[in-house]
Amino acid sequence: MARISAEERERKKKAMDAIVFQIFMTEGWDHVTYDRLAKETGMGKSSVQRYYESKMMFATALQGKVFPLAVQKLNFTSSEAFIESWDRAFHDPESHVFREVVRMLMTNIMNLGTSQHSRVAVMKIVQMLAQSIGEEKAQQSVQMVLGRTIFSYMDH
Repeated sequence: MARISAEERERKKKAMDAIVFQIFMTEGWDHVTYDRLAKETGMGKSSVQRYYESKMMFATALQGKVFPLAVQKLNFTSSEAFIESWDRAFHDPESHVFREVVRMLMTNIMNLGTSQHSRVAVMKIVQMLAQSIGEEKAQQSVQMVLGRTIFSYMDH
């Protein structure tokens, strides 16, 4: 098997990251799979696995791209406004992006324990809300929406 240069590897990784992002945005997190990426790239599944060691590594392709899309759906002016906006965004039948970002986050937390990326995302939401309502109330509000989210998944 021929070895590829670092530049070629980086080019392929960026191309695959773009495909991961496109699948996520159009079809959702559950459709981002090794098989699907292999099919879209024309590569073998084992070749794709060299770029993404686990399914959660697909999330690295979305870093810095989907979090801002999800956060813009949230109202950080009060605890009540935050909780209401979270519920509205999560159950929005017109857009699955917020729901898919939360699904990815929850999957990461539930399958692996809190990874550094998941922890940073949750803490960033807490910090954004704390600017309006204080740290303790912000933590309580985020805990509430995450708990509601778990119950929502149990209901479906």
